[in-house]
Formats: sequence, structure tokens, C-alpha cells
Amino acid sequence: MKPNRDVLYALLRERGWSGSELARRMGVSRAEANRLLAGTREGGKKCIGGLMKAFPDVPVDKLFLMK
Repeated sequence: MKPNRDVLYALLRERGWSGSELARRMGVSRAEANRLLAGTREGGKKCIGGLMKAFPDVPVDKLFLMK
């Protein structure tokens, strides 16, 4: 699964979160969150679990592009 970057950026704007805040809520480093947002990191277990932890109210099929 590949993170839906458009949705992620919209959620960050909507909630007023920075990349650092996203990283904190995902339980990953800022560098890891930045790679995710830049599109250089795809959906491994750490990414999938972190995004689901950060956005528990957002459906998985909205957070990720299903291949």
C-alpha cells in the first residue's frame, strides 16, 4: 500500500500539524515522516501502523492508495 499524500497533506492542514507533530503521533523519527511526505518512503508495516495510530478516525482506504 502506498500512502495517499494528497489526503495526508489535507489532514495535516486541517489539523494544523507540522511534519514533526505527525512524526510524534506516528511514533517515528522526523526524518521517517519527512520521507513519507516526500514520497520517498512507501507503506511498510511501520508506516501503515504509524498512520493508523496518528489518524484513528480516518478509514484505511482513504489514507492509502490500494494497488
